[in-house]
Amino acid sequence: MQSYPAAHHKTIMAVDIAGYNDPRRTTAHRLVVHEGFWNLMRAAFAEAGVPWDVLFMENTGDGAMIQLPAEVAKADLVALLPDRMLAELRRYNAAHADEARVQLRVALHAGEVYQGSHGTVSDANSHAFRLLDADEIKAALKESRAALALVVSNTFYEDVVRADPAADAPSYRRIPIVNKETKTEAWLRLLGAVTNGFPVPAPRPPSATDFPALVEALLAVPCVRQAESRRLLLELFSRREIADVVPYHAEDRLHVIALARTCQRFDGGLAVLLDAIRTIEPESPQVMALAAIIDGRLEPRAR
Repeated sequence: MQSYPAAHHKTIMAVDIAGYNDPRRTTAHRLVVHEGFWNLMRAAFAEAGVPWDVLFMENTGDGAMIQLPAEVAKADLVALLPDRMLAELRRYNAAHADEARVQLRVALHAGEVYQGSHGTVSDANSHAFRLLDADEIKAALKESRAALALVVSNTFYEDVVRADPAADAPSYRRIPIVNKETKTEAWLRLLGAVTNGFPVPAPRPPSATDFPALVEALLAVPCVRQAESRRLLLELFSRREIADVVPYHAEDRLHVIALARTCQRFDGGLAVLLDAIRTIEPESPQVMALAAIIDGRLEPRAR
């Protein structure tokens, strides 16, 4: 009977330098990029409080595969590390020519890892790299001109990102991934985008003057006020990245306040809420009054 070494649960981080083989880069540029990449990674991990010597790393040439042991808190990798990486990327890019500048794609997943004689073997490794190399992630990074695209697996998002308010779950967008044999969903966050385009709706600052009126108008609508129909309302949202992050409260008023606050943070979020309400309760006087308040906020319609 053949036996295998014991597997260890690890967090998998796959990292890729976007456009590493761009023909505009000379060998000299690639040497600068390669050295700069490892320096900024070391600095970012140090600033996030993750010891460099506990990591298992494989150099992939245009990036890295990094495995982190279970004792490194997964929450730190989404609450602290991305912003530290963005800061180091900005410092590096500010000091280098266009041909040597760096954009990164980073994928996070977790799973069982086996140690082989020439490296590690793990389905989790493969899944992380399928997310990293997906055309959807590459296109989003290129379109947004962000410095860093962070994609996390669906399980990582549910278990880690949503569990920690510091991870900023509303800044992620759920996207379909199709890459080779992998067909799944993942969650994407873009950091350092030049424009607030496709992926990360810019949070809208709450308006202190009309928010109480908005809450009262929502509570006046029966399908919003009642808990059972409110659950159906959330299922009807056309944008799951909004509905999925509405905090739950057992008390109706608190849940409606949380619903309004969450929709406020997304560009077009209140318009999405109004569309879902109209599906259940078309143009009642209460809905018309609510629409007048939302339209008065001059919020763009959801795209």
